[in-house]
Amino acid sequence: MDRASRNLRILFVAVPGAFMAAVMLVPAFGGLVLSFNRCGPSLGNYALLFADPMFWRALANNLVIPAGSLGLELALGLLLALYLTARPKPPAVVEIAAVLPFAIPEIVLLTLARYLFMPRGYVNAALVEAGFHPLGWLLPNHALALATVITVDAWHVTPVVMLILMGGLQSIAPEIYEAAALDGAGTFATFRHITLPLLFPSIVAAVVLRGVDALRIFSTTLVLTGAEGVPVLSTYAYQQWTDAQQPRVAMAASVILALAITVIGLAAASAMRRFGAAEAPR
Repeated sequence: MDRASRNLRILFVAVPGAFMAAVMLVPAFGGLVLSFNRCGPSLGNYALLFADPMFWRALANNLVIPAGSLGLELALGLLLALYLTARPKPPAVVEIAAVLPFAIPEIVLLTLARYLFMPRGYVNAALVEAGFHPLGWLLPNHALALATVITVDAWHVTPVVMLILMGGLQSIAPEIYEAAALDGAGTFATFRHITLPLLFPSIVAAVVLRGVDALRIFSTTLVLTGAEGVPVLSTYAYQQWTDAQQPRVAMAASVILALAITVIGLAAASAMRRFGAAEAPR
């Protein structure tokens, strides 16, 4: 490699690296310093954080919502992937309906969901017309509001999981299914002993990618229920920064969220590497 080519490669690495440092690392370091600053270096911001019951609600929701959403996404994504790959030419309407929630801009989809589930929204109107009582779908501090947030979040991102699983299903050789049919395997036995084990790497990938991404939930809870209705760590930090005018406490909450995402992400990546090493042919 000549000197000009080497310098060009260094330039192509240095420029994006400097840009990332300017827009990500420097602000992140500033936020970390601010979280430990309360009239000087101190853990006072974290002490205030841990003494606030709202923080612990937000932390619990930040674990429950991603777990519930991910479980729903896996179930729906697997059903859709199985349906779409089982047919040579599935109905176009079904394909469009399966992908459309992710194609719609998030703020548009969340606004539609709010109009559906608000106290005088379309869902309650349909319930009243059917002779039932309206429900508090978005009532603060209510289990039904938590379930609504989980459902809407899963509705928006299920197409991503579906596409990952469809890729895994399409990579399974048809000859395997033909051999299973010749051996007399039924539909359930084929799914349990062939499809599921061979699809497991794709399921792991979907769980890791979506699981880490789901921890960053922000706009879904903020648009549907407000910062205090179903709080998560990101909306809690947002409220501390804007409404409570406590930027140092907000940064402390953001640091805890970033630390949780980093630890869980590294653990998930390590699990994927171990799984890949175990599946590799010897």
